[in-house]
Amino acid sequence: MSWIVYRVGPIDHGWDHLKTVKETLATIATTSDEFSEQNDIDTEAVESFIGEWESAKAAATDNGWEGDFRIEPRVFWLPSEVNFVCAFVFKQDNNGTTFVVSPQVLPTMQELVW
Repeated sequence: MSWIVYRVGPIDHGWDHLKTVKETLATIATTSDEFSEQNDIDTEAVESFIGEWESAKAAATDNGWEGDFRIEPRVFWLPSEVNFVCAFVFKQDNNGTTFVVSPQVLPTMQELVW
């Protein structure tokens, strides 16, 4: 996936409104069939999400991320043509720079970029 990486100043509030990567992965991993009491692991969805997360981190690294987190990274969702796609936001520990990594252009972010 091709990512757009935005580097912005420290964002200190509102993180609790977004699910963490771990929480999102747990939600994606468990699929429940409404006609069955059994929950199965959706390995394809898990592998896809992990691949996207790893790819997003690599894109952020290419754009100055030092590889650390001040708080747990978060996920947010964007509408696409037929579904929703995930995007990520995380705050670097070293200087508080916040990285927003999205598969789509986010026009509002342009005003905040350093």
